[in-house]
Amino acid sequence: MNDKSNIAIAISLVAFFISVYSLTSITDNKDIFTKSPNKTYISPDPGAKRDFDNKEKIMRENPFTPTMDGSSKLPKTNIKFGTDLHEFGNVDVNSENKFSFTFKNSGNEPLKISNAKGSCGCTVPNWPKEPILPGKSGEIEVVFRPSKGQAGTKQTKTVTVSANTSPQNTILKITAFVNKTAE
Repeated sequence: MNDKSNIAIAISLVAFFISVYSLTSITDNKDIFTKSPNKTYISPDPGAKRDFDNKEKIMRENPFTPTMDGSSKLPKTNIKFGTDLHEFGNVDVNSENKFSFTFKNSGNEPLKISNAKGSCGCTVPNWPKEPILPGKSGEIEVVFRPSKGQAGTKQTKTVTVSANTSPQNTILKITAFVNKTAE
């Protein structure tokens, strides 16, 4: 090896040992990191003297402390449907079959439905375009118009509702048996 390679290796080793030394000195400082069974906390001000009898309160006050137990106080938007399945029973070809899926915003933020899409052209949804306030209800009307090609079969169609919820998409289903047409 040449001298430049040896110098580069030496510098790399020195940098490595400095970073390892720095890391161990930081992690030995109990004022910076605190661990519990399902969380690692970073103190709000590592240089400040802390009262560790009051450790839980300090951890909750830090906005950068991640929560993994679902107790976050972030805004939530939830959509709760009365039912997510409707069975029309027997229907005729080219008939117009309507059903309204009712829902409630059970979250604490306005519910915004961005889209509702049927799985095929025979299933057409209509949804509220305005935000639904917390605690308020709304409807998604679905119209199923079976075609001649569906005659004599049971049909199951879906409507995918996209909103500012978690998960973002909710699936609604409709089913019907399309009667055979008399020729």
